[in-house]
Amino acid sequence: MITLKKILPTGDLAFKKVFASVENTDILGGLINDFFGIKAEEITITDPYSIDTYRNLQSDISELRYALRDVSAIFKTADFISEMQVERNQHFEERLMYYLCTRFCANLGVEGRMKMGRDGKPNRYSSLRPVYALNILDFTHYDDDNPLRVFGFYDHIRHLRPKNEFLHYACFELTKSGMETENQKHWHDYFKLGEVKSEAPDYIRKASEIIDFANLGEEERKMAEALEKARDTMQDELDYSFFEGKKAGIAEMTQAVGMIQNGKPLEDIARSLSLPLDGLRQLYAQLQPN
Repeated sequence: MITLKKILPTGDLAFKKVFASVENTDILGGLINDFFGIKAEEITITDPYSIDTYRNLQSDISELRYALRDVSAIFKTADFISEMQVERNQHFEERLMYYLCTRFCANLGVEGRMKMGRDGKPNRYSSLRPVYALNILDFTHYDDDNPLRVFGFYDHIRHLRPKNEFLHYACFELTKSGMETENQKHWHDYFKLGEVKSEAPDYIRKASEIIDFANLGEEERKMAEALEKARDTMQDELDYSFFEGKKAGIAEMTQAVGMIQNGKPLEDIARSLSLPLDGLRQLYAQLQPN
């Protein structure tokens, strides 16, 4: 029974099908241009979308929930990676920089890209290329109203940039409004609603049509429903864990208050309840009469 009209644009299958299918490089090229202002020519998807990837996971719902929403490609002048983040992860920025730098270093010494040095031998560093990374976030990461941040190397004292910029990464937060361009607004609507207006560029409207449930193959429909089930199952587990954790936290704090009022040393309370000493000091201060 079909219950979905569209698969989630932020879901793994939709993200990969739209941006990592070899027949959709026009969509990926539009995405790159709309966020980095560069025309990506001769795009090649390095890890193309295939239903086989999900078929191998279908028997284990716990594996489906952890499918990675990422896309990687190369074009004439640079490399591109993109990732969809729907939940906040610990050490998000560290991981972002790791993948960006790993992709940059992977081009070291690649045959066919190296240029000849003065000694007549190929210089392996000459094969390094710029890398652009777009991270689409369905949560608020930065404490301001800017939905898009595009980062690179910059001398903040002298207000200078390097001669050649090799690493670029952008964060596009779907939880914010006030987009800088009309096309970025269309992308925001696409990712948040799965729909775009008629005046949107052809490639964005094409992306919206691709995720129509009716346009999916039978196996893709079943997989989309399985992915939705995995997502809902994970959310239920997270909600339950949060509720149980909150109850445990309340019980611990209630016990800590009683121990403080009975005059037990804060260091002993911290060891007994495995609570941070700084937090207990703050609690102690709050319990003191004005």
